[in-house]
Order: sequence, then C-alpha cells, then structure tokens
Amino acid sequence: MDAYCDVIRGAKLLLHHMPDLIYVIDLHDRVLWQNEACKIRFGTLDRVSHDEALRSKQHPIPILSEDGQTIGYTVMVREETSDTFDEKYKIIADNTYDTIVLVDNQAVARYVSPSFQDFSGYSVEEYVGMDAFDIIHPADRERVRDAYIEVVQSNRTVDIGYRIFHAQGSLIHLEARVKPVLGDEGEVKYVVAVVRDVTERKKSEELLDNILDNVNAAVWSTDKDFRQYTFCSESIEKIFGIPKKEIIHNPIRLHDHIHPEDNAILMGEIKEKLDLGIPINQEFRFIHREGETGWGRLMVHPSVDAAGAVERLDGIVLDITDKKRSELALEESEQRYKSLFDHNLDGVFSIELSHFYFVNANQSFEAITGITLDQLPDRCFLGLIYDEDHVAVYETLFQVMEQGEPRDIECRLAYIGNQEKIVSITFVPIFLSGKLNGIHGIVKDITKRKRDEQELIKSEERYKALQQSLNRFSSDLANVMKVSELEERLIEEAGTILPISQVSIEEVPRGMEQDEKNEHDIWIKIGEKKHPVYLRIMTEHSLQKMEKEWLETAVHYVTILYDNLHLLEDLMKRLEEMVAKNETPKWMLRLLFKLSEKERASLSSDLHDSVLQDLIIWYRKLETLQSSNTFSQDMNQALLQITEGLLDVIHQIRITCNELRPPFLLKMGLVESLKSLFSYARMFSNYEIHFSTDQLDVHLNEEQILGVYRIVQELLNNASKHSHATQVAMTLGSTEEHITFSYSDDGVGMDLTAFEGSFQHMGIAGIEKRVLSLEGIVQFHTAPKEGFHVTIRFPKMMMAR
Repeated sequence: MDAYCDVIRGAKLLLHHMPDLIYVIDLHDRVLWQNEACKIRFGTLDRVSHDEALRSKQHPIPILSEDGQTIGYTVMVREETSDTFDEKYKIIADNTYDTIVLVDNQAVARYVSPSFQDFSGYSVEEYVGMDAFDIIHPADRERVRDAYIEVVQSNRTVDIGYRIFHAQGSLIHLEARVKPVLGDEGEVKYVVAVVRDVTERKKSEELLDNILDNVNAAVWSTDKDFRQYTFCSESIEKIFGIPKKEIIHNPIRLHDHIHPEDNAILMGEIKEKLDLGIPINQEFRFIHREGETGWGRLMVHPSVDAAGAVERLDGIVLDITDKKRSELALEESEQRYKSLFDHNLDGVFSIELSHFYFVNANQSFEAITGITLDQLPDRCFLGLIYDEDHVAVYETLFQVMEQGEPRDIECRLAYIGNQEKIVSITFVPIFLSGKLNGIHGIVKDITKRKRDEQELIKSEERYKALQQSLNRFSSDLANVMKVSELEERLIEEAGTILPISQVSIEEVPRGMEQDEKNEHDIWIKIGEKKHPVYLRIMTEHSLQKMEKEWLETAVHYVTILYDNLHLLEDLMKRLEEMVAKNETPKWMLRLLFKLSEKERASLSSDLHDSVLQDLIIWYRKLETLQSSNTFSQDMNQALLQITEGLLDVIHQIRITCNELRPPFLLKMGLVESLKSLFSYARMFSNYEIHFSTDQLDVHLNEEQILGVYRIVQELLNNASKHSHATQVAMTLGSTEEHITFSYSDDGVGMDLTAFEGSFQHMGIAGIEKRVLSLEGIVQFHTAPKEGFHVTIRFPKMMMAR
C-alpha cells in the first residue's frame, strides 16, 4: 500500500488539467490514476496493456521508489498532429513517378517516397536520417544548400537542377521544385521537394548540343517577335561571330549583323508570312563580327496554338558562305570563260556527266597530254588515265557530282607513249541554272616537281646518313690511340659509307706517286711515316658533291691525329722499353699526357670551329628553305626529320667537344668541374654517385687538375661498362703534404691475380701512368663480387722538370 501511495504521489506532480492525456499504471498494468483529459478521451480506465503503450506513440515514464526500483509508469499520450501524413496522401507519395523528399529545418531527411530508390540506388531506410546534401555532387552541393536556405528564409518556392551520385557511383541528373512547409506559428518547419530524374533527357540534350555545335548550322527558338530566345545553339557564334550569351541577353544584336538590304526583307514580307503561320526558307547575307560578309539560309517553322495564333518560331540558320562564293565565282568565271579557257597556261578541259566524254579543251591541254583537239570528240576522259589510277579518279569525279564541290587529285597519264607523266587535276563542277551540267578539269604537269621532290628526299636522306657517319667517326677517333687503329677505322668508314669498289692505305715512296696513280682512283694524303701515306679509293662512278665533302672532312679528322699518333707510338715504344728496364721517367709520362691533352684540345677546337659551324649553317639554310617554299605534306615531314637529325648531330658534336676538352675545367677548378661531371654522368648512368670533399688548401696546377679529372672519367667509364655498380663513392681531400683521392663501388669486382700484374684491364694501366706522372702512388683493392676500390695519393708540390 505504501508503494501505491508513492505512485499516486508521483502522479500528482503532473498537472491535473494538462491538455495532454496522462495516466498512471502499476507494474501489473492496472490504472491507478488518470487526468481529466484522459477521462474525456477514453473514459474511466481500469487496466491497459503496458506493451501496447510501449509499442504505440505514447511515452511511458518510469516511477522510481526511494531505493531506485521501478514501481509504476506515468504514461503521456500524444494526439496525432498535422505533421503526420494522412493515409491518402501517403498512398499518393508512395506511388507517384516523382519522388517526394521531406527535409527538416536542420537539413536532415525525414521522409522520402519509395521511388527514390529507383533512381538513386539508396533504400528509403538508408536515406532517412541522413544529411540531405551528402549524396549531392560536390560541385552542386553549395548551390543546392543556398536554395534550401532561401526557401527556409523567404518561404518561397524554388526550382533547381542538380546532380547526385548513385549508390553504385554513377552520376544522376535531377530537377526539383522545393517548397516550404509551415508550422502552426507560420515558421518553416519542413522543406518538401518534388524530385524528378532527368538523366536521360540531359544525355539527349548533351548529344543534341554536341551535334549542333559541330555542324555548320545554328538552331534557335524564339517568341514570334524575336524579343527573347528560349533556345540557341553554341554554333551560332561560328556563323555570326557573336557569343551565344550576347544574343540571348540582347536579341537585336543578331539583326544588327544581317545585311541591311536583307534585314529589311526579313523583317518585312518574310515576317508577314511568319505572322500568318507560313514556314519560310530564305537566303540572306550577314556581316561576321570580323567584317567578312557571309551567306546563310534561314528556315523557320511557326508553331501555332489551338486557336491558330503563332506563339513560337523555331528556326535553323545554315552557313552557305562557301557554297555561295563558289557559285558567284562560277558566274564570274562564266563571263570571262572564253579568255580564261583558251589562254590559260594550264591545261583546261570540260567533260559531260553521262560517260565523261570530252566536250572541249584548250591548247595547253593538247601540249600536256599529246592529244590534238580534233581527236577529242567521242573520247572518254578515263581512257586518258593510267589503269591503276582509274578507281581513285572515278571516285573523285563521283564526289564532285554528289557534293557539287571542287576536288583535287594527282594521277598518271597513259597516252604519252612510253614516258610516264604525272599530273595534278582539279575538277570543278559546272552549274547551269543551279543544276550540275558538267565538270571542268584543270590539269598541270607536275612530273618534274615530283621527281625533284623524290631526288630531294633521297639527297637529304643521304646527307643525314653522311652527317651521322661523321658524328660516329669523330666520336670513335677520340678513343683511337694507335696509327694502325686510325687507318683501319678510316678504311672501314669509307668502305661502308661511299659507293666504292675498293679502299686501302698506301705508303708510296716520295717521287713515285704518279707511277702508282691512275685516272679512276682517288688519292688523298693523310700523313707521313718513312714515306707519304695516302688513302686510295677505287670507284667506278664519280662521287657526289656531299660525298666529296664528307671524305674531305673525314680525312681532315684523320690528318689532325695521324702524325701525332705516329710520334706518340714511337715515344710509347721507347717508354715501354724503359719500363721493361724498370726505368719510368715521370717527365716522359707528363709529356705524353700533355701531348694527348693538346691533341684533344686541338681536335675539339677543330670540330667546334669547322664541322659544327658548317652544320649550323646547313641547319639554318634548311630552315630558310622550309619557311620560304611550299612543299607537300610528305616533303614537309621529310624535311622536319632531316632538321631533327641535324640538331641531333650538332648536339652530339658539342658533347664530343666537351669530352675532348671540358671548356671551363681550369676556370672552375677541380672540385666544381668534378661536380659538373657527376651531374652529367647521373643523367646517363644506372648508378648513384656520392662525392665528398674537404676544402683544398693548395692551388693545383693544370697537370694535377687534368690528371685527376681524367682518372675520374676513366673510373666512371669502368663503372658504366664493366662494374655493373649501383653505388659509387668518391672522396677528395688533402693533408699537409699530399692530395688524396679514393674511389669505391659495389660492382662485380675482378680478380687482379688473373692478369699477372699486367693491369691491362678497364684502363687500370692508364690510371697507374696518370698517377705516376703526378709523382703519386695508387693502390687497387678488388675481388670478385667485392666491388672495385682505388686509393690515390700525390704530393701537392711536384718536383721541377
């Protein structure tokens, strides 16, 4: 009983006269108390089902005892409000084609009709409770949100189009009418949107727009007085030169660009026909924004209402400028026909359409084809054409007949005896009273031009091959160190490049040259041994001018090196003899390396000042030829390839010059020059280069700088060709009396013992000799799969020579 008293005491805390329906029940669903509103609505209650109360839209509130135990429930019953859909409206919303979306004033979706799932892929349960803007395309989201805010703030209906992402990721186009739903106090409680899927329509519109924008015609729709355009395709700008936006916002601008005489007709008798609902098809002139006069064909169809009154005009404007100009040109040419036809330097003829028989021709036609004018009657034009070209010529004639426009074709003539003649023919339709009546032909003899083009292409290809050969040859010479190798390389290149039967190197006793020579051979002196040494070339045909220039250049390269290499070989023999006797004069090594560097510098200078400059001059001449002459597309493509080939050769010669003698080596100093070398090497190597150096506290002389630089070049060359290294590390430093340099890579290494101390591998001998010339010491550390390591030390101050 005390528990019931507590329950009643809790219930009395509620207002007895509260308009909401309230009752109190115990844990056995017995009604202990109910307010007046409840008695009026349900009568006096004895018992209710507690489960039914929990399942309904009632709101049971637990009543707790002092020890926190539930001893009963206070139940508040909320009556249905106007916010709940009537059943009949729900049936409509659930079955309408359009989708109904109800969004609260927090932009949360509260209701969506079932058709939402059909176009969005989201179920009703997934969308309800979601932020209404989450599935909207990011580019449209803020615009739609602004429209929502506008509806909430202004209580006005808004129409809007936007895109959403389908649940499967595709893009859906929608159109919606958004209206506010007001509460009892006049505030916007919800926003309801009637949404329609217009994706297919949008695709059709985009397809139509694409078609209209890519044809030479403009489509539009306007009111009957041309005051407002409801549609206008983008292609109208191509015809009139006026942007679509400008025409839409100011329709009269279009009429400003119609020729004054034709505008008067269009706005006079033509407008009267349109006002009567009569379609029109009328040609007119217009002024393009750039000042050009064009021709258009205006086709307009009036749309009338049920009462027969014109309510809209739908039209299309075709740009017929090219066609009209052709017609006008033909009319003008007809007035001058006889003079132009009879006295034209090109061959001119006309043929009829049924069997392509000749109708007439001029004297130039007779000179080109070899057919006299009295032989033309009853002769078919196609009989003049080479058999293999019949199909192409016939198709061109057919196109002229079908399209009424001129066409060009190149073909061969058959009626010229055994000599093949190539001609260019322009077919021009002949119109009489707007009807195709025949075809004119203008024929030009282009045989010589075609042959010249082929010869030019062959000549340029030959020139490119010769230039590439020079590039390769000059590059190879940089690595030649023996006279025999130099002679072999010259013989190989000359035999490969030139059209000759035999090539050899001949040493002829002085004064006996004439006894050895004959009139068909080419003898060019390349150097001196005991007797003069000649390059002898036997050929059955005379060389072309460019081939002679190639030969002179190649021999020039060889001549520069020949005597010096011969001298170097003698010195090297003496040096080897001294080394065999354990005598290694450092001054000799210095001299040899100095001579080598001098020859490298000389060859680099010659390549740069002669060959490279000549190539640049030829490149500029070729550019001038391209810009000052009109060539066919194939010829332009061939000339472009030749131009690119020349640029490649120029670039390669510059690289060769730089390798022979780095231009800024002494000016930049050793450290900066090595950094520049490493930067260049990284672009063409498969390994990383790590270089560290201390500040050198001594000024290195030219021999020391060149010596270390060439050693590094050789080591990098070894890393690229033999070592297969992925990491290369180099350190340059100094002590009080010495300069130190170390090299290390992670390559395949080698077994030095296998070479029995000869060190004639990967340039090791050259490195040793370089270091020896610097009065230094070199140590090699390597083994198979353990990389290659070099340590070098040489004194800062070299002994006087």
